[in-house]
Amino acid sequence: MPLRLSVTMLDTYVHGMANEDMSSEQLAHELFARKKPSQAMRVGTSFHRFLEKGQLEPQLLATPDKYGFHFILPDDLSGTIELGAIREQIHEWPVFDNVVLVGKIDAETPAKLIDHKLTARFDHERYMDSLQWRAYLAMRGKAHFTYQVFEHSGLPTEPDALGHYPVFIKDYHRLDQYAYAGMQDEIRDVARDLAEFARVWMAEFRDSEIRGKVA
Repeated sequence: MPLRLSVTMLDTYVHGMANEDMSSEQLAHELFARKKPSQAMRVGTSFHRFLEKGQLEPQLLATPDKYGFHFILPDDLSGTIELGAIREQIHEWPVFDNVVLVGKIDAETPAKLIDHKLTARFDHERYMDSLQWRAYLAMRGKAHFTYQVFEHSGLPTEPDALGHYPVFIKDYHRLDQYAYAGMQDEIRDVARDLAEFARVWMAEFRDSEIRGKVA
């Protein structure tokens, strides 16, 4: 059976290998351990759900979801926001006979791929350097990728008087990336190394989980 790896693992693996203070076990934990979703992850999932449903109007974003999250856009927010006709689709790319990269693409149009980000700080270089957009373009055979980055002013840790969690969007950024010669080979090189690492450490985590259940 082919080894299935998430596209999101690529950047985590590269950054972890470059971090001299991170051990292989710590990196494996970041990649393969089951972790409870953080507040930022829960809010991000909620925001993606609004966009997936096409609920971009201010009155819809301001309506709390079932978890109490809602989003408030400034009146002067500028820029084109694209939702795409195809949304939240999972795709697979067999990079080798025994390794498959799996990714969920937020939105797609005939001309481009789109990824939504909700963040506390817009880091231009982080998105430029990411392997995510490269892998998605290679996976779909597209040439144009757009990050749509929504910058918030902080995440609430406690509900308001109504029991809701309002998130204020303070800025919006677009970052366009394009395919280039040799891009697929770059992804394959990282995927090959990640797969070798995964074959060792995924088994370690699987065995430890089994031992824990038996105990």
